[in-house]
Amino acid sequence: MDGVTVIDRALVDGARTVPEHGKRVAGRLTGIDVARGLAVLGMYAVHVGPDPAKGGVGVLFKPFEGHSAALFAVLAGVSIALMSGGRRPKQGRARTRVALKLATRAPLLVVLGLWLTSLETGYMVILAYYGACFLFAIPWLRAGAKTLAIAAIVVAVAAPLLSHLIRAQLLPRDLLFFAPDLTADDITSTGLLKAATVLVLTGTFPALTLMAYVFAGMSIGRMDLTSRSVCRRLFFGGSAVAVGGYFVSWLATGPLGGMQAVYRSLEPAAAQLGMTPSEFFRLHQTWIHGTPPTTSWAWELLPTGTSYTPFDLVISIGIAAAVIGGCQLLMPKFERVLWPLSDLGGRVLSAYVLHFVAIALLWDASDGDSIFSVLHFVEFSVVALTAAVLWRKFVGRGPLEWAMNKLSSWPKYVGAVVRIPAQRRG
Repeated sequence: MDGVTVIDRALVDGARTVPEHGKRVAGRLTGIDVARGLAVLGMYAVHVGPDPAKGGVGVLFKPFEGHSAALFAVLAGVSIALMSGGRRPKQGRARTRVALKLATRAPLLVVLGLWLTSLETGYMVILAYYGACFLFAIPWLRAGAKTLAIAAIVVAVAAPLLSHLIRAQLLPRDLLFFAPDLTADDITSTGLLKAATVLVLTGTFPALTLMAYVFAGMSIGRMDLTSRSVCRRLFFGGSAVAVGGYFVSWLATGPLGGMQAVYRSLEPAAAQLGMTPSEFFRLHQTWIHGTPPTTSWAWELLPTGTSYTPFDLVISIGIAAAVIGGCQLLMPKFERVLWPLSDLGGRVLSAYVLHFVAIALLWDASDGDSIFSVLHFVEFSVVALTAAVLWRKFVGRGPLEWAMNKLSSWPKYVGAVVRIPAQRRG
């Protein structure tokens, strides 16, 4: 089961849609927080909900696998875009301050991610990889929606292929190899270069391909998200992209024989276990996570969630765009119903980190599959929604969002010292 992460709501300086605490005031971008809230519930569905592979009611949880993680990553890009000016990218000193904030938050996320990994919950943690993405996003703070959309497309198509080429030489893998997650020991025992390689290329959420989501989100954040026509285009366009991606992948893996090539690469391992290649694939397909096997190029044709193939990236971007556009369209009509989700979405970093702490306290490795149930999903969801509503009412900003904001607020005092040159004018 995949791990997902969040970007704190405090990133959106100057784009806040609700007050820190007290009476709610409807804002024009509260749908973004609703989308974050949905992503949190999707994360709980994956982490403590029933296993879809076992059938029954668990099948209803299948759509969350992989796509909740992608939605968080796209929303991270949206937040970076809003933080850096939205439709009108900040220039000069203002952009410099944003760059310094991102550069400050990057190592904080790495440290926080390493600490969560040290809890040994058995889940993969993406926070450290986000730290790398924050640094990669800095040179693109001046870019507009069109440029960022092109960057997202190029990365979604080219990065998985480039990764395949490099990993085939550097760290070849088959289906049973599980991509490493970054730990503190990696940094102390193998050095920064190895740690950077894990973060960028060989880890469970490699930043090289993760940037496709961040670029897509930054492009969306540069659009006029207060416009219903723009949100409708996001909803219907994103839906069409997702459906089209699934269809083309089906053509490539079915009629064009891609899946047969995948099965041929699995024949030796499957034979050792007395299975057919298709049975072996179904049993271990979640092991593709982050880095597809390098035994055949046909693996890059799969649409499997969190496989980070071109089709997975494009489909997940389409779904995320549709969710964001849909939430923005629904929020004005269903505010009273959606406010709890918005409150949760405004405190996503806290919701993410604390749910790992809860899992570490409540269960251990010996509990096996007992952690996965509809009841546990409902319990986590109800507690998180209730806590978010009460915290917003009586306290305001989430505890970790507050801490992250405080630790990265120093650029407003010294941001004028370092300048990123403004774009030259004609």
